[in-house]
Amino acid sequence: MSSSEQPKNKFFSTLRSDLKNSQAYGSLRKDTKEISDFYLTDEQREQLKSMKAGKRSFYHFGWIMRAMFYKLTPVRRLMFIIGILFLIQVQGSFGEVNMLNINGNAIVGGALLVLVILLELKDKLLAHDELEAGRKIQESLMPERMPNVNGWKLWLFTRSANEVCGDLIDFLKIDEHRFSVAIADVAGKGLHAALITAKLQATIRSLAGEITSLPQLIGRINTIVHRDSPAHMFSSLLYAECSELNETIRFVNAGHFPALVVRNSEIEECVRGEAALGLTTIMNFSEHSAMLNTNDRFVLYSDGLTEAKNELGEFFGKEQLLNLLKSTLNESPEQTGFAILRTVDKFIGTTTPSDDLSIIILQRTE
Repeated sequence: MSSSEQPKNKFFSTLRSDLKNSQAYGSLRKDTKEISDFYLTDEQREQLKSMKAGKRSFYHFGWIMRAMFYKLTPVRRLMFIIGILFLIQVQGSFGEVNMLNINGNAIVGGALLVLVILLELKDKLLAHDELEAGRKIQESLMPERMPNVNGWKLWLFTRSANEVCGDLIDFLKIDEHRFSVAIADVAGKGLHAALITAKLQATIRSLAGEITSLPQLIGRINTIVHRDSPAHMFSSLLYAECSELNETIRFVNAGHFPALVVRNSEIEECVRGEAALGLTTIMNFSEHSAMLNTNDRFVLYSDGLTEAKNELGEFFGKEQLLNLLKSTLNESPEQTGFAILRTVDKFIGTTTPSDDLSIIILQRTE
C-alpha cells in the first residue's frame, strides 16, 4: 500500500466507525429531521406519508433543494446555478469526453458552490454571535434562581428552546416585607419574542411598586403591551404578590396556565383568570388568592413543560407533572424542580425542544 493511500484508508475507516456509533447515528437522524422540519411544509410532510419509498425519497430531496434554493439571495441563486452548470458541463463529440474541460469546469463550479456555502455559513455565524450576545444580556436580567426570603423557599428556572427565550420569570422585592414573582409566555419564540419579553419585564418592574391594586397593575401593563406590541402579538402572564408576614398569595392570571397548589398529596388547580395581555386595549382583571400552610407549594409553569414532545410526537402532559409533584413532597423546591427537568429530558430524548420551558415553585416554610 502506498503512503498516499494510508491516510485515505484511515479517513474512511474512521468515518465508518463514526457512522456505526449509535450517538453519531442519532445525531444524523436529528439533523435530518431538523432539515425536514425547517424546509418542508406541513402539507408536503403529509403528502410524503402516502408515497412509496422511492418516490418519497425523490420528492423529499427535491422539495428540500427547491426550498433551500429560494431561501438564497438572488445573487447566490445565480452563483449556485452557474456552479451546477459548470459541474455537469461536458464537451466532446460521439461519446468522446474532453477530460481537461471537465476538470477545469469542475474546479470553477465547485469553487462557486463552496463560495455560496461559505457566504451562507458566514451569515449564520454572524446571526449566531448576535443571538449569543442577546442571550447573555437576557441572562443578566434574570433573577436569582433561589432568592432569599423570610418564611418562604423559592426556585425559579427558565430554559430557552433556541438561543434566546420568549418566556419570562421574574422576582421583585417590592418593599421590606413584600415580594412578587411573575411568569409570562410571549406568543412565538426566538428573537422577536425575546425582545417583547424584555419590554414586558421592564414594564412590570417599573409599575409594580407604584400601583398597589393588582387588577389595576395588570390592566395598566395590558394597555402598554397592546400599544407597543406588533399586531396579533400577545403574552400570557401570571403575576403573584406575597408577604413575609403571612401565608396569603395574591395573584392575577392573564391567560396563563392555572397555578397549582400542592397540599400534602392533594393538588388544587387555581382559576384560569382573564384573557392574555395585548389582545384588547382595555381589559378588566380580577384578583385571586391562595392560602398556604407550612410546606404547601404554589407552582407555576409554562407550556414548554407539559407540551414537551418526544420522537413519537407525544406530549409530556399535565398528569406526569402532577405525579412528580406528589412524589417529591419531602424534597426541597430545588430538588423537585430538577427532578421535573430530568424526567422531561428523558421523555423527549434526542428530540429538539419545541418551546421554552419555565417553572416557579414557592413553598411556605413557617
